[in-house]
Amino acid sequence: MKTIWIFLLSLSILSGCAYTSLGRADLAKRAKTEMIGMSKRDLLLCAGIPVRSEKIDDLEFLTYNSGGGSVGYIAGGNDSNAGGGAIYMDETYCKATFVLENGKVNKVSYSGPTGGFLTKDEQCAFVIKNCLQSN
Repeated sequence: MKTIWIFLLSLSILSGCAYTSLGRADLAKRAKTEMIGMSKRDLLLCAGIPVRSEKIDDLEFLTYNSGGGSVGYIAGGNDSNAGGGAIYMDETYCKATFVLENGKVNKVSYSGPTGGFLTKDEQCAFVIKNCLQSN
């Protein structure tokens, strides 16, 4: 009976984490359209100072880093050949780049291992979370 309760508790905790990650992934996806046209002033006010900037002709590139989230996988158990508890850690992060033309955002792009299969770009939400209204 104790094992069932531990399993159910673990399942509910993991479900909560998945829901949060999906919400962040959705927020990052929305930013790619909803932030188009935002002024440089407003971008700096909501996202802060970028870690890198570059200007080429009339285009300006502002890059922000976000990350350090780790995903752990526990393999094994008492009956496993894996030694009963091997842990694999997968580091996720995001480099969010905003391309500005004439002082306005005209493109948002992400690079890096930004999330999982169902949570693509979820690490990028930490960069833009103060820039968009929550749904």
